[in-house]
Amino acid sequence: MPTKEGTLTESDRRNMRAVMDRLVPPVDDLPGAGSMGLLDEVERMAAEHDRYRQSLVRFLDALTLDMSVEVAGGFLALDAGQQDEAIREIEGSISGDFANVLEVVYLAYYSQPQVHKRIGWRTGPLQPLGFTLPPFDESILENVRKREPFWRQAPE
Repeated sequence: MPTKEGTLTESDRRNMRAVMDRLVPPVDDLPGAGSMGLLDEVERMAAEHDRYRQSLVRFLDALTLDMSVEVAGGFLALDAGQQDEAIREIEGSISGDFANVLEVVYLAYYSQPQVHKRIGWRTGPLQPLGFTLPPFDESILENVRKREPFWRQAPE
């Protein structure tokens, strides 16, 4: 259970990494969100945005206080199906907080270059490989070139 200040205990961190792997599981050679080492990024974003911080604390409180999880010996003692069920129960009972936790995990996960590569999402600047622009048509400047100057010369 997180501290009163909202800091995660080591137990919370282990549970959250496991939850993140259930929310975004591994695919082929790409690890799940928890195994990818993104918890620090999730915590950083939660510290910067109050709604994420509050939701993360409430989510981990709910996970810790879930009797079915506690009886089994904690979240990590559950098998994958039981972990998914525990997460679904929390989603049903505090859906707004769950949505915020899921959002911050997705933000951390989908900001990773290896994820971009896996899904074929080209990153970096839009130009020069971005949108193709037609060649510049200088004829659009003709009317401007015909005008008398409407400015005054700056002193040298």
